[in-house]
Amino acid sequence: MYALIFISILLNIVCLYLIFNLSNKFQKQSNSHDSKTSEEVEELLELFTEEMKIENERLHEMILKFTQKNHQQKDLDESTIIESEETVTDLKESDDKHFSKETNEVLTLAQKGYNAEEIAKMLHRGKGEVELLLKFYR
Repeated sequence: MYALIFISILLNIVCLYLIFNLSNKFQKQSNSHDSKTSEEVEELLELFTEEMKIENERLHEMILKFTQKNHQQKDLDESTIIESEETVTDLKESDDKHFSKETNEVLTLAQKGYNAEEIAKMLHRGKGEVELLLKFYR
Protein backbone atom coordinates (compact mmCIF):
# COMPACT_ATOMS: atom_id res chain seq x y z
CA MET A 1 0.00 0.00 0.00
CA TYR A 2 2.90 2.37 0.72
CA ALA A 3 4.17 1.69 -2.75
CA LEU A 4 0.92 2.89 -4.31
CA ILE A 5 0.94 6.08 -2.23
CA PHE A 6 4.60 6.68 -3.15
CA ILE A 7 3.87 6.13 -6.87
CA SER A 8 0.82 8.44 -6.65
CA ILE A 9 2.87 11.24 -4.99
CA LEU A 10 5.67 10.74 -7.54
CA LEU A 11 3.20 10.98 -10.44
CA ASN A 12 1.67 14.14 -8.91
CA ILE A 13 5.14 15.74 -8.66
CA VAL A 14 5.94 14.79 -12.28
CA CYS A 15 2.56 16.22 -13.41
CA LEU A 16 3.21 19.50 -11.54
CA TYR A 17 6.69 19.72 -13.10
CA LEU A 18 5.26 19.15 -16.60
CA ILE A 19 2.49 21.69 -16.01
CA PHE A 20 5.10 24.24 -14.85
CA ASN A 21 7.25 23.58 -17.97
CA LEU A 22 4.24 23.85 -20.28
CA SER A 23 3.21 27.10 -18.63
CA ASN A 24 6.71 28.56 -19.16
CA LYS A 25 6.74 27.45 -22.82
CA PHE A 26 3.30 28.92 -23.37
CA GLN A 27 4.38 32.28 -21.88
CA LYS A 28 7.52 32.33 -24.04
CA GLN A 29 5.48 31.47 -27.10
CA SER A 30 2.91 34.12 -26.21
CA ASN A 31 5.63 36.75 -25.75
CA SER A 32 7.27 35.84 -29.05
CA HIS A 33 3.87 35.82 -30.76
CA ASP A 34 3.08 39.25 -29.24
CA SER A 35 6.42 40.61 -30.42
CA LYS A 36 5.82 39.15 -33.91
CA THR A 37 2.34 40.65 -33.96
CA SER A 38 3.57 44.02 -32.78
CA GLU A 39 6.35 43.94 -35.40
CA GLU A 40 3.81 43.12 -38.11
CA VAL A 41 1.50 45.90 -36.95
CA GLU A 42 4.43 48.30 -36.86
CA GLU A 43 5.43 47.35 -40.41
CA LEU A 44 1.87 47.77 -41.62
CA LEU A 45 1.62 51.18 -40.00
CA GLU A 46 4.90 52.25 -41.58
CA LEU A 47 3.69 51.11 -45.01
CA PHE A 48 0.37 52.87 -44.54
CA THR A 49 2.13 56.05 -43.43
CA GLU A 50 4.41 55.92 -46.46
CA GLU A 51 1.43 55.41 -48.80
CA MET A 52 -0.39 58.32 -47.19
CA LYS A 53 2.68 60.52 -47.59
CA ILE A 54 2.90 59.67 -51.30
CA GLU A 55 -0.83 60.25 -51.75
CA ASN A 56 -0.62 63.62 -49.96
CA GLU A 57 2.27 64.72 -52.18
CA ARG A 58 0.30 63.72 -55.28
CA LEU A 59 -2.73 65.60 -54.03
CA HIS A 60 -0.60 68.66 -53.25
CA GLU A 61 0.79 68.63 -56.81
CA MET A 62 -2.74 68.35 -58.22
CA ILE A 63 -3.86 71.32 -56.11
CA LEU A 64 -0.89 73.39 -57.29
CA LYS A 65 -1.60 72.54 -60.93
CA PHE A 66 -5.28 73.38 -60.50
CA THR A 67 -4.42 76.67 -58.78
CA GLN A 68 -1.99 77.62 -61.54
CA LYS A 69 -4.52 76.69 -64.20
CA ASN A 70 -7.18 78.70 -62.37
CA HIS A 71 -4.87 81.75 -62.13
CA GLN A 72 -4.03 81.46 -65.83
CA GLN A 73 -7.72 81.22 -66.70
CA LYS A 74 -8.47 84.18 -64.45
CA ASP A 75 -5.70 86.23 -66.09
CA LEU A 76 -7.00 85.22 -69.51
CA ASP A 77 -10.55 86.16 -68.51
CA GLU A 78 -9.37 89.53 -67.16
CA SER A 79 -7.46 90.28 -70.36
CA THR A 80 -10.52 89.26 -72.40
CA ILE A 81 -12.72 91.52 -70.29
CA ILE A 82 -10.28 94.42 -70.70
CA GLU A 83 -10.15 93.85 -74.47
CA SER A 84 -13.94 93.67 -74.70
CA GLU A 85 -14.26 96.86 -72.64
CA GLU A 86 -11.80 98.58 -74.96
CA THR A 87 -13.79 97.33 -77.95
CA VAL A 88 -17.05 98.59 -76.44
CA THR A 89 -15.41 101.95 -75.71
CA ASP A 90 -14.12 102.14 -79.28
CA LEU A 91 -17.56 101.27 -80.63
CA LYS A 92 -19.19 103.93 -78.45
CA GLU A 93 -16.70 106.51 -79.62
CA SER A 94 -17.25 105.58 -83.24
CA ASP A 95 -21.02 105.60 -82.67
CA ASP A 96 -20.77 109.01 -81.04
CA LYS A 97 -18.77 110.31 -83.99
CA HIS A 98 -21.16 108.72 -86.47
CA PHE A 99 -24.33 109.96 -84.81
CA SER A 100 -23.01 113.17 -83.34
CA LYS A 101 -24.07 115.39 -86.28
CA GLU A 102 -27.59 113.96 -86.40
CA THR A 103 -27.88 113.95 -82.62
CA ASN A 104 -26.63 117.53 -82.37
CA GLU A 105 -29.19 118.66 -84.95
CA VAL A 106 -32.00 116.91 -83.07
CA LEU A 107 -30.88 118.34 -79.71
CA THR A 108 -30.40 121.82 -81.14
CA LEU A 109 -33.88 121.86 -82.64
CA ALA A 110 -35.33 120.48 -79.39
CA GLN A 111 -33.66 123.29 -77.44
CA LYS A 112 -35.16 125.80 -79.83
CA GLY A 113 -38.58 124.49 -78.79
CA TYR A 114 -39.57 122.20 -81.62
CA ASN A 115 -41.38 118.99 -80.70
CA ALA A 116 -40.42 115.48 -81.90
CA GLU A 117 -42.89 115.46 -84.80
CA GLU A 118 -41.64 118.80 -86.16
CA ILE A 119 -37.98 117.76 -85.82
CA ALA A 120 -38.73 114.50 -87.62
CA LYS A 121 -40.30 116.37 -90.54
CA MET A 122 -37.42 118.87 -90.74
CA LEU A 123 -34.69 116.19 -90.72
CA HIS A 124 -36.65 113.64 -92.77
CA ARG A 125 -36.46 111.10 -89.92
CA GLY A 126 -38.98 108.94 -88.20
CA LYS A 127 -40.87 110.38 -85.22
CA GLY A 128 -39.94 107.33 -83.06
CA GLU A 129 -36.26 107.73 -83.87
CA VAL A 130 -36.29 111.39 -82.87
CA GLU A 131 -38.21 110.64 -79.67
CA LEU A 132 -35.70 107.92 -78.81
CA LEU A 133 -32.76 110.28 -79.33
CA LEU A 134 -34.41 112.94 -77.21
CA LYS A 135 -35.15 110.49 -74.39
CA PHE A 136 -31.66 109.07 -74.55
CA TYR A 137 -29.85 112.41 -74.36
CA ARG A 138 -32.09 114.18 -71.85
